[in-house]
Amino acid sequence: MAGIILAGGRGKRLGVIDKAHYILAGRTLLDYVTAALAPVVDRLILVTNNPELHFDFPGEVVTDRHRSCGPLCGIEAGLIAAGEGLHFVTGCDMPFLNSELISYLGQQGRNYDIVVPRLGHYVEPLHSFYRYNVLLQIKSQLKKANYKLSALFTAPLQVLHVNENEIKKHDPDLISFFNINTPADVQKAAKMLAHRGGQKWNQQQL
Repeated sequence: MAGIILAGGRGKRLGVIDKAHYILAGRTLLDYVTAALAPVVDRLILVTNNPELHFDFPGEVVTDRHRSCGPLCGIEAGLIAAGEGLHFVTGCDMPFLNSELISYLGQQGRNYDIVVPRLGHYVEPLHSFYRYNVLLQIKSQLKKANYKLSALFTAPLQVLHVNENEIKKHDPDLISFFNINTPADVQKAAKMLAHRGGQKWNQQQL
């Protein structure tokens, strides 16, 4: 099982070239993600269009095979690199990933192509498990220029939606799904980190 991290965002609202390297409380956003994934996956795969910035990544670094088609192309590149099996896909900007929750979701996926959390009426496609054979559906969508991730969550694929009550057993506050997009998000995340660990934090940009 691989942990596939999508790092395609430029972080314009944060004023950075590569969001994965944004510093929060002394660590990069990517560091938080890899730390949460390391205990529960066999290997790490980073999908980025700036591979030269990730020479020290503790895993395989790959790039999109197509450009300007969003996360769908990132998932495609990640699954091709990962090969057969069920693999976890997430973004590089989610500092509160929960190893226990990720492990639980993976355990539910034995008979499914996709395992996706559902919070109320919304699904979380970048905190989900995808089986290698999902590539066939992705390639079909790319041919049609249909880049919506939601189009994956239909027949013929077997999709398991894990409801909010199940997720809260492992992540009561649902903070696993908090991601960093704006300076306001940074401020909120810093307060959350300080509250959880009494950490002092400083904000830096690379």
